[in-house]
Amino acid sequence: MIEIPYNLIDIYCEPEDELYLPQFKGSSFRGVIGRTLRKALCVLKSYEACPPCPLKNKCYYAYLFETIPSQHGPLPFNLHKYPAVPHPFVIEPPEEEKRLFTKGEVFALRIILIGKATQYEPYFLLAIRYAGEHGIGKGNKKFYVVEYRSSGTQKCYLEFNEPSDKENISQISLRVITPLRLIHERRLVKRLEFHHLIRALLRRLTILYYFHVNEAMPEIPAKRLIEQAMSVKTVNESLRWFDWERYSFRQKRRMTLGGLVGEVTFEGNLAPFYSILRAGEIFHCGKNTSFGLGKYRITFVKG
Repeated sequence: MIEIPYNLIDIYCEPEDELYLPQFKGSSFRGVIGRTLRKALCVLKSYEACPPCPLKNKCYYAYLFETIPSQHGPLPFNLHKYPAVPHPFVIEPPEEEKRLFTKGEVFALRIILIGKATQYEPYFLLAIRYAGEHGIGKGNKKFYVVEYRSSGTQKCYLEFNEPSDKENISQISLRVITPLRLIHERRLVKRLEFHHLIRALLRRLTILYYFHVNEAMPEIPAKRLIEQAMSVKTVNESLRWFDWERYSFRQKRRMTLGGLVGEVTFEGNLAPFYSILRAGEIFHCGKNTSFGLGKYRITFVKG
């Protein structure tokens, strides 16, 4: 069993005048929060990027938003192939589809801090306040924080042992809320199978634990779990591919980031995977989770 600490921060904001946001708002908030936090925390502003900076391993901003893996010792899970590891936070933007918010209309933003990042809660609140002063969306419109709530540090428990005979879950339904971008055999998954989801969740959760909780990783029966996951069937599915665009300030270009959204129901021996799926509800799944992609909810469980 592993434990992953986390905080849920709910921030309620109001436009100063009016605020126009894109269809998917997470990318905009992640961008402006990152830029304002870098401006506030970066000591050596002469560096345009973090990797060459001599202070990167001691910098709060570099840890939170660049998340550069340590160069000391071998990396697990073939992470030497990747320039960065998952960020220790998830930004959940307002779910409503409306884009124009006027003065007096409050919108909610949730930030999930993971592992060691729970101690940096004040910096995220500072970043949100600075972001409001800087402005966001079309025309860099300003907003201010009207209410702030924190859950305090909680723990997510993942149990990987075989369930007892008394535990039985034969069916689970999920609603995928924001685009789910999974990679399997170097390709984006466009026809979701249960083992695709479990592979991605196992990878994400173990890497989050190793880099942001504790490097003393307990043994996890990944091979057995994946083999069991491959026997789980899809019995009802109404997933569709959804494309959306974002502008990357770092890459100076527009990017299309598509993923699956909709409903899916799986059937089989699902008890061994329940705690993993519950963890995914909190920490999301797949690529681009830091600005809110890969969000889903368990909507039905049958024993």
